[in-house]
Amino acid sequence: MMSTKMSARGRLAALAGLGVAAALALAACAPPGASNDSDSGSKKDTGTLKVGFISPTSGTFAIAGQQMEDGWKFYWDQAKNKAGGVKIATTYEDDAGDVNQSLSKAKKLVEQDGVDIVVGPLIANTASAVAAYTFSQGIPNLEPVAASNNLTLSGANDLTVRTSSMGGTQANYAGGEWAATKGDAKTAVTVCSDYSFGWESCAGFTQGFKDAGGEIVKQIWAPNGTTDFASYVSQVLALKADVIYVATAGGAPGPAFINAYLGAGGDLDKLLLNCCAADQGTLVSLDKSGNGDKIVGLKSISYWAEGAKNKATQDFVKEYTEATGTIPGAYIAGGYMTASLLDRVLKDKGLVTGPDLVSSITSFKFEDSIFGKVSWEKGNNMVGPVYVREVKRHDDGKLYNDVIAENDNVSQFLGKDPQKVIDQDKSKPYTNSFQG
Repeated sequence: MMSTKMSARGRLAALAGLGVAAALALAACAPPGASNDSDSGSKKDTGTLKVGFISPTSGTFAIAGQQMEDGWKFYWDQAKNKAGGVKIATTYEDDAGDVNQSLSKAKKLVEQDGVDIVVGPLIANTASAVAAYTFSQGIPNLEPVAASNNLTLSGANDLTVRTSSMGGTQANYAGGEWAATKGDAKTAVTVCSDYSFGWESCAGFTQGFKDAGGEIVKQIWAPNGTTDFASYVSQVLALKADVIYVATAGGAPGPAFINAYLGAGGDLDKLLLNCCAADQGTLVSLDKSGNGDKIVGLKSISYWAEGAKNKATQDFVKEYTEATGTIPGAYIAGGYMTASLLDRVLKDKGLVTGPDLVSSITSFKFEDSIFGKVSWEKGNNMVGPVYVREVKRHDDGKLYNDVIAENDNVSQFLGKDPQKVIDQDKSKPYTNSFQG
């Protein structure tokens, strides 16, 4: 139970994890023996956990990378960089969204700085490379945002856990279903980033859309990091599809596509974006440029919604916004949730790392977290709700992604046989020729 005057750290943990009523349910789901010192003679209640944090804070994805870092920092700043008796010491590295830099920074953190865990990076292909490396070194890898299917399917390992996001296919399948049913679309065209996350996001949307009776007219691929979408928009408008699905990896491409589309006279009602193309960074950018009112009504699909009505999300958004003046998007929420999970494990078990740290996180079940009702499944993957969102301007004058439809307990296996899904991922069907 919470005391009348809760510490900042305790309050933050409650926001990220559970409301007051659900706290007892979480305690029941804590790792076996977590609060029993006698179960482990090697338990160490004090000391320093050295964390290496990798994100792109420069380059095309700098906004998203900085936000992921901001969510992590906000939690630990409020907690005074302490989890029980354990001190948290974080070393930050910028990989600019480049896979070679990611691996170089990961090796530096592990082999020179001697970190105990690595958090990040953000982009799907960088995350897959770092996860394979950290596993080879026996170092846990917590992934707050990266959405590569590979992380938790064919490339899954005991030391990597997706702490607060979903795979690209997992998070977008429901969007395809919604577009073909509730959205009444018969035909669709997709515009997706031409790399693993874009392929997998398009795979999810096209599978969901076709399974619900829709027809994919054409799939268009843009190099990852594209910011000039004029030629792509011309192709899209000429096809006259009922719905236009757009998947980018966050940062500059989201607002760039929307500006190009609206500038060419595109119909906002036909757009359906993925999580990243319509994240808070995009909404703020367009609002500052004077185009905010033009995107009211913009729809997107995501595992995060800052306008969700569950108590944990509302409390977190209120506290973060009051403290920083910024509405938290998926990247901030991911960094924050990851910190809260680590905090809870270290409080329960003391200074632990390795498989014990990862298995402790994946044993948690939350009735009401900032991502809604979530748990973890085979492959150390998060299971939770997927939202169809719509941009609305709230009474505070700011733009939010509000929930207009929700699919609960969405798994990366999408109701299919898990081994068949893993085998499909091994065969790598998610290329830029994939047609659903």
